[in-house]
Amino acid sequence: MKMIKYVLTPAGTIPEYVTDGGYLAWTNSGTWPQNLDLVGVANDSATETSFANEAALLAYAQSKNFEFKEPMSDEITPLETVVSNLWSKLG
Repeated sequence: MKMIKYVLTPAGTIPEYVTDGGYLAWTNSGTWPQNLDLVGVANDSATETSFANEAALLAYAQSKNFEFKEPMSDEITPLETVVSNLWSKLG
């Protein structure tokens, strides 16, 4: 298993090799339904860009300036926590 950056298929579905995805959505220059870069866990058959380690995933998230707020309290969850939780999905 590996953590990858991917887009939806031309039909708008999740690629079959993605086992848990839809995280860290970011608009790209593609056309709908392939206009979002997504991050997720994939099996080893995936050929998309993979993140070498948790630090690389954190650097990617930081480069996009992601911010995670609790809707009821406006409390911000540190990006390091979000990325660590996502990386832990690799097992």
